[in-house]
Amino acid sequence: MITFVRRRTLRELREASPLTGLPGNTRVCREITRRITNGMPLAVCYVDIDRFKSVNDSYGFVRGDELILFVAQLLRKFRGKAFLGHLGGDDFVVICAPEAVAPLFAEVTSAFEREAPRFYDPADAQRGHITSIDRQGHEQQWEIVTLSIGVATAEHRVFHDAVEIVAVAAEMKNVAKSLPGTQVCVDRRRG
Repeated sequence: MITFVRRRTLRELREASPLTGLPGNTRVCREITRRITNGMPLAVCYVDIDRFKSVNDSYGFVRGDELILFVAQLLRKFRGKAFLGHLGGDDFVVICAPEAVAPLFAEVTSAFEREAPRFYDPADAQRGHITSIDRQGHEQQWEIVTLSIGVATAEHRVFHDAVEIVAVAAEMKNVAKSLPGTQVCVDRRRG
């Protein structure tokens, strides 16, 4: 029994993000598949930090890592209510019941918007953007980071596998990214 537990723990550590310790892609897909197979209520929420690269490029990877850890910390508050995953870089997944989406992300987005400026130098935070030179030598302005959250639920449609529902969540994340500010976009299509 101890050997089984030890092997399972080692496998979970191998499948976790080295930075955040959250489960990675393999465990995320396994959890989605488990919920689909068992007919459990399901919402897959794809969380992305908009303009993350501007923080990393302007202030260095240490500040970028601090920002990623901050988002992981915000999401960890919901560990008992949701399954959390870190897909890598600035991408996270939250798996929960559909009715949990609105209350979870109301708190997350509010805290993120309030705290995001602290990851910037004071002058940049006050201006509301970073100014940098792009690869072509042109000056660019990058606004303070926001979150784009795409949500796919199994409320009004049937998903057969993790690939299918994650693709819809990613599509909704792209819709959220096309809008200004922090956004949560939920797929409401039926079918």
